Amino acid sequence: MGMKEHRYKWMLLAVILGLHGLLGNVPQIMSAFGVGRSVVWFRDMHSMLAASDAAHDGLNPYVDNPYDIGRERHIYPDWWFALGQAGLTRPDSYWLGWVVVGLFWLAVLAVVPGRSPGELGWTLLICASPPFWLGVNRANPDLLIFALLTPVVPLLFHHNRWVRLLAPWPVALAAGLKFFPALAGVVFLKPAPSRREGQLQWLLIAALLLFLVWAQADDVQRYLQAGWIARGQFIFGAAAVPLHYGGNPDFWLNAGRVAGAALMLAAFFHCWRQPVVRPGGTEREWGFFIMGAAVLAGGFFLTVGYLYKIVFAVWLLPVLLPLAARSGQPGMRLSLACLAGMVWVEGLVCAALALWPQPVDAFTRILLHRMAAVISGLLAWGFLLPVVHVFGAELRGRWQQWRASHDPA
Repeated sequence: MGMKEHRYKWMLLAVILGLHGLLGNVPQIMSAFGVGRSVVWFRDMHSMLAASDAAHDGLNPYVDNPYDIGRERHIYPDWWFALGQAGLTRPDSYWLGWVVVGLFWLAVLAVVPGRSPGELGWTLLICASPPFWLGVNRANPDLLIFALLTPVVPLLFHHNRWVRLLAPWPVALAAGLKFFPALAGVVFLKPAPSRREGQLQWLLIAALLLFLVWAQADDVQRYLQAGWIARGQFIFGAAAVPLHYGGNPDFWLNAGRVAGAALMLAAFFHCWRQPVVRPGGTEREWGFFIMGAAVLAGGFFLTVGYLYKIVFAVWLLPVLLPLAARSGQPGMRLSLACLAGMVWVEGLVCAALALWPQPVDAFTRILLHRMAAVISGLLAWGFLLPVVHVFGAELRGRWQQWRASHDPA
């Protein structure tokens, strides 16, 4: 990477730091865009430490957590209780939140291409959007998951075999913290440089998977029984739109899962007999794309979460941005446009209502918020459908490569 590309990354960093300073000193801007600040900064990191403190004091944070500011129950794996074993408590949430935020932005800078003013502009449009503010404001664990998983691709494509075999470990650690990062394991569906290394890699992956199943069986059962589902503004999932109208959660969640499975299979088998031709991009960039598509599409179709999960779209940008700039790639241009609209529409509506010179009655306010949320939910489909299609084609290509590498002829 030349000095010019580094310059764009330095510009990105400068804008992000300036934005943090502005929002930190004038949090009313966040509130105007619908991103309200909690009683404490880095609310989610505080909750993880509160659960760890409760477990350390002999309480059961899965039933009731009096140390949490909102008395919310802990729903994530008990691996988070290692924070207390390391001597960390709730007063450490502030500096620890900054560590998580810092690691996240370092990982973002390591991924984003920043090869031209256009790519810088699109990257800023996405990374400086309200859902990112929400994730940073709360120091949400998804930021830490992003930072943990980003080294997986560089490790996987390292020139040293023993370094490449380190790649599954961050995935196992991230999955141990929040379940869904296990979806990132699809990045390992590629032929290894040698059959022996492939056998070692899959033996390691199988051992880690068995360990996770053994270690987290109770955690998974508790999570499923909790029935947790995100509601309100800035939500992300295939069932989000009908849930805004009071639809039956179980029915629409299952409908979303069936739709996701059908779309994945359709993309995988589309033009089955034709070889897959990549329209540019390096192996490393496609590795990030595969990981991002798996995590985002899996999260979208399996459940409904908050829109800060869109931080994983950063992994798509090294492939998505240059493809969207090419002629003959309308699907990628649609995906990028829908992504940009999705991360801004609800925040802009909130800001417009906050700045409107005359008071807006409650009915109109609720109606406009719901319309913005529905538009955001529909844009999420427009963003993901082209990504899922390319994801399926890439998986099919990897399957073909794997078969060719194991063909005795």
